[in-house]
Amino acid sequence: MKTHALLFVSIIIVLCGCKNKAKTKEARQPATSVDTVLSAMPTSAADYYFAGEYVLAGKKATLKDCATGKSLSITFGEEAYKVEKEYKALHLPEGTPVYAQFYGYITPNDEVEQIPGQKLIITRAISLNPETKCQASRLLTGSYITYIPNNIKPSERFTFTLYPDYTYRFSILDIAANTTREANGTWYLLKEDYIQFASNPLTNFRSEAFVNYDKMELIFKTSKRVYYRTTAE
Repeated sequence: MKTHALLFVSIIIVLCGCKNKAKTKEARQPATSVDTVLSAMPTSAADYYFAGEYVLAGKKATLKDCATGKSLSITFGEEAYKVEKEYKALHLPEGTPVYAQFYGYITPNDEVEQIPGQKLIITRAISLNPETKCQASRLLTGSYITYIPNNIKPSERFTFTLYPDYTYRFSILDIAANTTREANGTWYLLKEDYIQFASNPLTNFRSEAFVNYDKMELIFKTSKRVYYRTTAE
């Protein structure tokens, strides 16, 4: 049990980029206004960002999520009803996809009805745009790697693998020993280019990263480490 606890703590330290040294003068300075905004961003389940192709066919609304490529059923509610009215006001042929941006959260589909997949509950609608579609470059699932201390003579390889169900696996490969340590958790977008990673809910651990879509990189806010997406997913 102690071994597992020490392993989890060590992985958290790696993700945070913590180092056993005195803080620099820069680290002691107050956070900038940008950091203040980012750290104050809501992290409750009702504040995650989703973008994709919204479709209304009959009474069924779905969103093809740009970040995962999955189709999410949209649960009926006050905000979903507002989106439905805006969609109908566009006077498009039934089933025409429209690029949409929402805030909300996902839950598993009803097990009683045996419907696979996940459903999206909208808490706030941002926009509907019939002239835009999901771009392939916005698909975030796959593996992202970085080498420690560098890619010239590395001793370890860190890997984040993001899955379409908004879970992830983080692993540390000791190259010389050929041994791997792993931790799992969930990931969500707080805004278009900003991801939050959460692990064991008992520790309430969270880490955040910026997304560079041009180079498909994850740049972690605290450690400043850059993870590059691998070509094979």
